[in-house]
Order: sequence, then C-alpha cells, then structure tokens
Amino acid sequence: MSTVKNHQPSEQEAQVKDAENSTNLSSSQMQKVLPQKTPLQEAVENFMVNTLVKDVKITIGKQVFECHSCVLRTFCKCFEQTLLSGKAFTLPEDKISAESFLLAYNWMISSDSSCQRGNLLDLLVAAEYLDAPKLVQSVYGALNDERFFSNLDAFNCFTEACTKGISSVADLMIDRIGKSFLVFVSSDEFRELNVNVVCTLLSSDLLGVHTEVEVFYAGLLWVISDYTERKMYLRRVLRSVRFELMPPPAQLNFGDRLNEMTPYALDLLLFLLCVAIINAQERTLHNQNGIPQRHRIYIRDPLCPYLDLLENRTEELSVTMFRDYILSLENEFDEFKARIVELVSEEETDEEEENAEENENANSKEGDEDEEEMEEEQCEIEDDEEENETVEVEEEEEDIDVDMLSEETEQDAIM
Repeated sequence: MSTVKNHQPSEQEAQVKDAENSTNLSSSQMQKVLPQKTPLQEAVENFMVNTLVKDVKITIGKQVFECHSCVLRTFCKCFEQTLLSGKAFTLPEDKISAESFLLAYNWMISSDSSCQRGNLLDLLVAAEYLDAPKLVQSVYGALNDERFFSNLDAFNCFTEACTKGISSVADLMIDRIGKSFLVFVSSDEFRELNVNVVCTLLSSDLLGVHTEVEVFYAGLLWVISDYTERKMYLRRVLRSVRFELMPPPAQLNFGDRLNEMTPYALDLLLFLLCVAIINAQERTLHNQNGIPQRHRIYIRDPLCPYLDLLENRTEELSVTMFRDYILSLENEFDEFKARIVELVSEEETDEEEENAEENENANSKEGDEDEEEMEEEQCEIEDDEEENETVEVEEEEEDIDVDMLSEETEQDAIM
C-alpha cells in the first residue's frame, strides 16, 4: 500500500499563488500601503503660521499685531491695493477694537477659530469695517443658527444691535423673535430695555400679537414698571402704537375712560385717538388706491384666556387680563412658538387671489395666443397647399396645350 506525501510548494509557486489571491481581493479589503497625509488646508495653515514671515504691522491703539499681508489682502477688500509688504498700518480704535481685529485675523488664518456669542457683534463690526465679505457672511450664519443662538440670545443681541446702531442685525434678530413678542414682554429683559430699544421694538411690523391692543398694553407696562423715571417717555412709547389698527369699539372704550387718567395722559391719549381716526380714514383711501398698509403678524394662541373676546368684544380686554396672560408665558419660548397659529389677513388673501387670477388670465391669454398662432399656421399650410395644387393644374393645362399645338402642326405639315 503506497502513501502520498504532502507536496511542499516551492518559493516561486507560493509567490504566484499570493499574487493570484491578491487579485481576487476587493479594494476595501486591501491594506493601505501609503500613510495618511496631512490635509492640504491644514498643511497650508501650518506653513503660514510657522514658516511664512509676518511682513506687516497693524497698530490699533496701543497694541501692535504682526500679520501676513497676503492673508489680509485675500480676505479684506480694504487692503487689496493699499497694504504693502514691510509697511506699518494704523487702524482707528473708534472704528475697530484690538480684540475684534484679533478675532477676525484668527478666523482668517485658521479653519478652527471660535468666537463667544457675546463678541459676535463686535466681530461683525470689525468684518464690515475691514470689508471682509466672507467673514460677514460667517457671522450672520452664526447669528441665525438656532442650535447655538437661543431666542433669549437673539433678544439680547437685538437690544445690543439697537444700542450700537447696527440696524441690519436688529432686523435679523426681530425677524427671529417677533412671533414670540408676547413671551418677551413677560421677561425682566423687556422691562429693563431703554426707551430707544422699546420704541424700535414696538414700531416693528414683525410683532406677533392677537390685536394692537396688546402692543398698547405692552408699552404701558414698560412705562409703569418704573413710572417715576419713565413717565416722561409716555408720548414716545405710545406714538409707536398703531391705534388705527385697533377695532373701533376698543378705541371708543379708551375714549370713554379718559376721565380716569392724569391730565397729561388724558391729553396725550385723546390726541393719539384723534390721529388714529384720521389715519384710519387715510388707510381706507389708500386701500382704495391699492397702496399696501403696514400691519403686524396676527396670531392665535389656543391657551390665550381672552381668545373669545377678539372677534367682537375687544373693548372688554383689560390691562389686568393682558398682564395675567403674559405672566403665564414666562420662559415658554419653544412651547409658545410651537402652538401659535399665524393668521392670514384679508388683504394678503385678496392679493393672493388677485395674483392667482392674473396668472390664470395670463395663462389663458397665452393659450388663446397659441391657439391663434396654430390656426394661422394651419391656414398658411392650407393656402400653400391650394397654391401648389393651382400651380400643378396650370402646369398640366400648359402641357396639354403644347401637345395639342404640336399635333395641329404635324397635321398641317402632313396636309
């Protein structure tokens, strides 16, 4: 009985077999041969920070910053033609602070820069002064990011933007917080606002309210919260209220209660109610002329205790009812925003219907024009066919005449 010995492959056979097996492996199963390299952006940043010479000096107040001119020229339009290598440049401290410039420059040279929320407006001011559009865009993106910038942060940012006169940021923030206006009225931050910010807020078209009466009461509560110091601002605050947007019964109710007020408040409210009547008449005329009017964002909160008064009994809405309602909303930003419903005004509905009707008329008109064009093309085709038939008939008639003449000639010749 013979035995079979195990065949030991030679070194050459083993190499061939390994090569065959490697060809059967997918790309995901193959081991990486080359080590992972540093990403290009990180390599450029490292070279710029650690190797490239800082060739310009920027002075702001008493602080001097050594910077790369190529970086500033790349990101800042104000330096494109003016900043030369080896030169020193001084920036006015009243236009841009040293801290905000440092934040801006760090953003330019690093992809991993950060900024505290409280410094975002200063960074925006620096970016706008340096004319750095990409940095401006980045700051606006951070301000509008609800994941990191809460409603209360947005409200504080609105206040700061009004104080610093940055209207673009104030408009952006009020666009975010406007529908939660009633929640902000319940906060301590609202009661601590200065008169300029209060008037800017109450004058906005983006306030979410059930009725203009709430705007009136919000202004009164701000004045009453520190009446001794703020009674001098009563006129300014109430002029931000659009009394002409109140239902007429509410206006009459305030008129009937003038005797309960101080002489100064009586004269002021009487004047404002008269102005409201005039404005309401002008608004009617403007509506007839098709001129759009300024409104608020009208909402409905299912948990509002005076919801049933808003249709026909707004005059029964008292300041006490309003105060109790807003106190129940304290710190309910997310819950309030989730449950409210935004109403569509009659003017917007009419405008949408008019636009839809115009589009429909335009489409039908285009359809009629297309049909007319098709009819004209069909008529032209039919006319061309008739002309072709006429030409063919004439050619046949001409051929017949020629044949007849030739036959007659031949007959004459024969004769």
